[in-house]
Amino acid sequence: MRFSPDDVVCRVALNLGWVRTAEEALRAWLPLVSELRPISMRFEEAGPDGLRRGYLADLLVVFPPPEGGTADGRLLAPVGELARRVGLDPAAFEVDEDGLGGALNVKDEQDGSPYGAYLVLALTGADPLNPDGEQADYDDTGEDLL
Repeated sequence: MRFSPDDVVCRVALNLGWVRTAEEALRAWLPLVSELRPISMRFEEAGPDGLRRGYLADLLVVFPPPEGGTADGRLLAPVGELARRVGLDPAAFEVDEDGLGGALNVKDEQDGSPYGAYLVLALTGADPLNPDGEQADYDDTGEDLL
């Protein structure tokens, strides 16, 4: 996906460990998804051998940059609002060295949100999990990978 260089792109990781069915998880997340209007969402049952239980979701949310302010402010304003919306403390967001992105990682599960948010990644102008953009095209046939 292509983003404006000024867009604030966020990934929100959610985990509802107490739900037993996909329907319960979707019902719990519907108000949040309706409000945030993510451009993509991945939803899956947590693996039986994993660290998490219940259901997991990954939301990709894009915020246009707020008008004016400093570079940090243009990042922190939408991220702070997103953190508050999912029930996390915006003060826990750690900005990276260049000031273009950062992370809010819930260290203690007791600090979690009603939506099970435990991680917010943000980056200005790109997807935090894929900062180089779309998947790369390779000229090779890939036979060496078989």
